[in-house]
Amino acid sequence: MRRRVFRMLWITGLTANVCSWMFEVAAAWAMATLPGTTPLLVALVQTAATGPVFLLALPSGALADIVDRRRYLIVSQSWVAVVSLGVGALSLTGMLTPGLIFTAAFLMGTGLVMRLPTFASLIQEVVPRGEIPAAVMLNGVALNSSRTLGPLIAGAIVAFGGTPYVFLLNGALSIAAVLMLLHWQREAPAPSNLPSERFFGAIRVGIQFARNTPELLAVLARGATCAFFATAPLALLPVVVRTELQAGATTYSLLVASFGVGALILAVTVGRIRRRLSRGQLVTAAWILSAVATAVVAVAPNAYLVGVAMLSAGCAWMAIFGAFQVAAQMALPRWIGGRGLAMVLMALWIGLALGGVLWGQLATMTSVSTSLLAASVTSIFGMFATSRLRLDGRSDDDLTPSPYRRDLALAVPIEPAQGPVVVTVEYQIEPTRAAEFLKLMQESRRMRLRNGAVSWSIFRDVTHAGRYVEQFVDETWLSHLRHRERVTAAERTIRDRKLAFHVGDAPPEVKCLVGANVPLEPG
Repeated sequence: MRRRVFRMLWITGLTANVCSWMFEVAAAWAMATLPGTTPLLVALVQTAATGPVFLLALPSGALADIVDRRRYLIVSQSWVAVVSLGVGALSLTGMLTPGLIFTAAFLMGTGLVMRLPTFASLIQEVVPRGEIPAAVMLNGVALNSSRTLGPLIAGAIVAFGGTPYVFLLNGALSIAAVLMLLHWQREAPAPSNLPSERFFGAIRVGIQFARNTPELLAVLARGATCAFFATAPLALLPVVVRTELQAGATTYSLLVASFGVGALILAVTVGRIRRRLSRGQLVTAAWILSAVATAVVAVAPNAYLVGVAMLSAGCAWMAIFGAFQVAAQMALPRWIGGRGLAMVLMALWIGLALGGVLWGQLATMTSVSTSLLAASVTSIFGMFATSRLRLDGRSDDDLTPSPYRRDLALAVPIEPAQGPVVVTVEYQIEPTRAAEFLKLMQESRRMRLRNGAVSWSIFRDVTHAGRYVEQFVDETWLSHLRHRERVTAAERTIRDRKLAFHVGDAPPEVKCLVGANVPLEPG
């Protein structure tokens, strides 16, 4: 928090997150008080608010990587302010309808999904790499604090003034967030002479990057799996309070608050914990704690034990998902941070949504205790099933941009849209080292595909022992130039390791070929 820019972004993010929770509570209450409303309509408010996460997370992450992130945040918060003030005005005049509430909830969810990946990706810009774990934990504190503060503020305003004033305050706070962002003079990244990526191409490259980055795939798989099980006590807590504990809204609020307190405790102590446990060990310990807490909620005879269990679940939640966020940040170069973190967000929400549906349905068919116990037991199986997926493989990689600056000597002019571009690199190695070389080529394959190549191959010359040709294809000449710009210091190291295998008198021969159009003759 001693870094001024991070502190400003943290306060802005906390304000925006509180606004999101305030709006969700007020919108649900406004729906519940409309004449002729049903429980289904009230429940669908949350569905409308979370729908954009599934539909728009990756497109939003792509935009965060294409456009200026500061301006994108200003647009997202201005969007939220306009929606909030509009709903507040409609509510004051008695013109709110279920359709308008659903529309507003969806638009607010869109603002949320525009904001979260962008805020997360900015961490790489404003703090050194060694401070990323602490910054991620502080972001988690903001998220969990807003989960408690937002509903409390909204509930108090609804009780003493009414829902219109929640929406209006939401708009005012969003305007304050916009003003803070306008005051921020962002230090521009290293300039590029290339035009911005195209939207759909950026999405394709984002998916391709994830497919060829084992560490990011591990975060996506383990994050979705853990969220699927960890959501059970939170999703079923209202039912536990009402049917098992025979308590009311006050008890429920205190139990939700205890979950947030647990997350805060973990955030304060995680520095000492990380000195004793690796990231993988921390996730395993927290996963087990989450499973135990879920089981305690299932069988606890009173609210005090449930409170202890929810506090423990909050600690586990912060430890697990903080570790996933850190692992993702460590695996993502700056040029693709928005897309990568958007995919992490989407994976977590998919796990939460599917888990909520399954454990809720199981509780309906059997009992809430049975559902929670099932979630606890199967959670351990899920942990073992995904434990081979490593979270810390790229923690020590230097992802500092290290682009190829030397211009290519072009014999003919090439237009940016010309393509495809085929690049070949010819190596002469000792035949006895072929197995080592081909193993290294797996890393080279992932590197080329991560940076945007549409295909990659390695060929062996059957007429010359030890001669291998690496080939990759970029979609267009502009894509090839972007490929050269995206190289990191760690990927330069891979290139140096490949060159160490080469035993020819001259460096490996590199050829760059561009597709030529052949005129079709009639007939």
